[in-house]
This record gives sequence, C-alpha cells and structure tokens, in this order.
Amino acid sequence: MLFKHKHSNIRYHSANVSRIIQAGICLLSIILSFAVLSSSGFVPIVSALEKVSSLSAASPAAETTAEPSTETSASGTSSPDAASASPDGLTTLLDPEGVGAPEIDGKAYVLYDAQSGAFLVGNNQDTPLPPASITKVMTILLAFENLKMTDSITVTRDMYESIPDDYVRLGLVEGEVITVEEAIYACLLISANDAAMALAVTMGGSVEGFSKMMNERAVELGCMHTNFTNPYGLSDEKHVTTAHDMALMMAAALKNETYTKISTTANYTMPATNKHKPRNITNGNRFVSTTTYAYENYIGGKTGFTDISGHTIVAGARQNSRTLIGVILGASCSEIRYSNLIALFTYGFEKYSTTSVDVSEYAELQKQTVDQVTSGVSAAGYALEITDVKLNLNPYCTTTADRSAGGYSTGIDISKAVIQAGLSKQTLDFPVFRQYADTSKDQVGTLTITLCDPQSAQTAVQAAAAASKPKTSMLSVIIRGGIILLLLCILTFCIIIYVMLQKEKKRRKSRRRPRVL
Repeated sequence: MLFKHKHSNIRYHSANVSRIIQAGICLLSIILSFAVLSSSGFVPIVSALEKVSSLSAASPAAETTAEPSTETSASGTSSPDAASASPDGLTTLLDPEGVGAPEIDGKAYVLYDAQSGAFLVGNNQDTPLPPASITKVMTILLAFENLKMTDSITVTRDMYESIPDDYVRLGLVEGEVITVEEAIYACLLISANDAAMALAVTMGGSVEGFSKMMNERAVELGCMHTNFTNPYGLSDEKHVTTAHDMALMMAAALKNETYTKISTTANYTMPATNKHKPRNITNGNRFVSTTTYAYENYIGGKTGFTDISGHTIVAGARQNSRTLIGVILGASCSEIRYSNLIALFTYGFEKYSTTSVDVSEYAELQKQTVDQVTSGVSAAGYALEITDVKLNLNPYCTTTADRSAGGYSTGIDISKAVIQAGLSKQTLDFPVFRQYADTSKDQVGTLTITLCDPQSAQTAVQAAAAASKPKTSMLSVIIRGGIILLLLCILTFCIIIYVMLQKEKKRRKSRRRPRVL
C-alpha cells in the first residue's frame, strides 16, 4: 500500500501558484512595455504612419476651405459679424446716394442687412450721438451672455438711488428679490431704469465696472464710435454711440430668440416678490401696443428719449428669412420714428436682394487661378512653389433687386498680382467677385495663395506636421505615470512572491523523500 506524503498537496498547489505568478509576470511585463512605449511616442508614430497612407490619395482641392470672411467688399458686403467700414473707419454704404430711399426725420439713420453685413443706406451713420434708452439693448445682450434667466437679483440701494426722479422706474426697493427674466421684461416693456441698473450692478459690480463691460463688448461687435458710461441711457456728454454701432448691437441681441419673445409681448404680469404685490406692465412700443403702427415683420427693438438725445429707435424686421435692422437717432417726435422705420424696412426689402454665396460656383475658377500662378512661376524661372490655397467667401451677398434679377457671372481678379522672386515666402490675395449685367461687381471673398521657396516650403510642412501631432495634457501625463508606477509595484510584488515560492520549493526538495512500503 502506498502512502502520500502529507506535503504532496501543498507542493501541487504551490506549483500551480508558481505557474500563475509566472504568467502574471509575463502579462504585466507586456502591459508595462506598451505603456512605456505609448508615453514615449511610439504608438502615436505608428498611428501617424497609418494616416499618411490614407492622405496620399487625397487631392489638393480637399485642403481648400470656404468659410465666412471678415474682408469688406468695395460695394458694402461683408461678413455679418464685422462692421462694413472703410480704412478711415467710416461705414461703406451699398447705396451712398440712397436713390429712392424714404425721407427720414432724424439727425442720423441707417439700414443694415444682418445676413450679409451690408449697410444699405444711411445718413450721418458714423456721427456719435446720445442714444437715450436704446442703450438698454447692450445691457440686455450682456445679460443674455452672462446670466441665467432664472438667476435671482437682490436689490440694493445703489441700483436705484442715482437715477433721476423724472426717469422711468419699476419701483424696486432695497432687499427686494427679482429674477433676471423679470428685470429684462421691465427693461423692454416699460424701459425701467432701475431694472437695467439691477442687471448692470449684478454683472459689473458697479456702474463703472459694467460700463467697461459694455464698451469692451461693443468693440468685439465692430462698434467703432461708441462710449457708454451707464447701463440705461442717462444723459451724459460722454455717453454716445452711432447709428452704425447700434445696428450691430441690435443684430447681436436678436440672435437670441428670447429678445424677440419679450420685446413683442403686449402685457406681462410680474409675480409678487418678497417686497411687492404682482405688477402688471404694458409694452409701450407702438409697433406692439397700437394698430396704427403695427408692423407684421417686427421682431423686436427698443425706443428712447431724453431732452438731449431727442427720440431714438432701433428695431429688427424679418421677411422671408431675411433680417434688416433700422436705426434712427435724434427724431423730432415719437410717432414719426415708427412710420419712418416702417418705410425704411419696406424700401430695404423691396429695393435690395440678399442671396447665399455657393462655394461650388468658384471651384473651377480656383483651379484655373492656381494653374495660372504655377505656370507664371515656372515661366519666370522662380524657385517657388505653392504651399497653401484658401478660398474665403462671405456666406451672403446683398445687391439691388434689379441687378439680382439680371443674373451674374463669377470671377477672380488676378490683374494686380505681383510675384516677387526675392522673397522666400509671399502671399497673394485675389478678389473673388460677382459681376452683373450692368458690369458692376460685388466682392464676395478672397482667394489666398501662399508661395515659398523649397527650403521654406519644407519648413512649413514640418511645422504643419508638428502642429497636427496630438498634444498630451499634463493631467494625462500624470495619469499615465501613475498607471506605470502601479504596474511596476504589482510586478515587483509578483517577483518577490515568485522568488519566495522558488526558495520554499528548493527547501522542500532538500528534505528526505518518504519511503514507500
């Protein structure tokens, strides 16, 4: 009969554990190696090599992009987010003579197409004038951008104490809590100056702080002659803007549909607060509150008045997905600004046409221009090559309805291009245009071609490759380092256990084996 040694099961399990640990050590070594190679850039290099093979089949035309341009055309069209201005800072009007435009009662006015960015007609549109309460358009725009409609405002004394007694108020009192939405309703429906101050102090901390915010945002919008000193239009010789600048502010505010919703509301009941019973407020804008001046295309605006500014108005109108902005400063009476603005909108929708610019219309012209530049460089014997081609187009173009009805042809003007042999890198800008039957042209964009000598071209390629290489953030580096450290610790632990098991195995083998009877 055979007898098993009492440690035979232990040796069996020990052997299994040893094999498991050996497999674990191998697996951890593989994982650790992969992690180290990834952190050192080996894996990204492999991925890059795979991408190169896929890019080799791409055509050069695939690199050409069409995106909105901030260039201003000679006829007044531009991107909708940029002021249409000449180098001297004055607005370029599509129709400087304003042939057929209605007579406007006011010191200044302008009509602006918010889609194409074209200023259609105007007078004294760049003259700084006091705006009165249409200042609140900027205050509300900043509220949309910096606050939530449901945010609460706790009224403090500095939100109403400095307002002159004859200026309109909602009647806010210290400690009263209102929402941002309620403040905006009060600003737009009854032009409540304390509501505007509540918004301003909440955002800027003080009138001065908020005025700085207003002026900085105005510059971002392309406003060139605006200086605000308060959030609601208090008469101040330093508080001025222009018809041009107010059009840009109104266009920006109307991008938020809430502005249209609130400013076209006829009546609003402000809920009871901790200090006041419910307030019923009625819209004072005659586009909304009367049938005489009701205008179906009206989508929102603001009016204003002080003894210094006279009557002011800014408003937007939309017809067939096209948005026009009208501004009148210094009108002689309240009612006439409404009738004048309706006449101005009607003129703008009937006299002018805005259409989208299709990049496909210029694809063949772009190819021909690139070929011409390449041939010119080769014929002249210049050691230059094309390294970049970009087609930047305005998304929309505005012209007169008569011109638009006659159709147009497309073109790229290369007549003024000059290639200089002595420069290692140079950029050629070619105006892209539409030409109408009457031979007039509208610039709708720019074709930009970059030329470099071979050495600069190689440098440009290397720089582009470096720029396209994925950047590793500090957080990912720390996480990756932590994972590697953890794997090292586990690997070390496994090695120690393995060594200990091997020693135990040898110790047991050195013992005398049991005899079999």
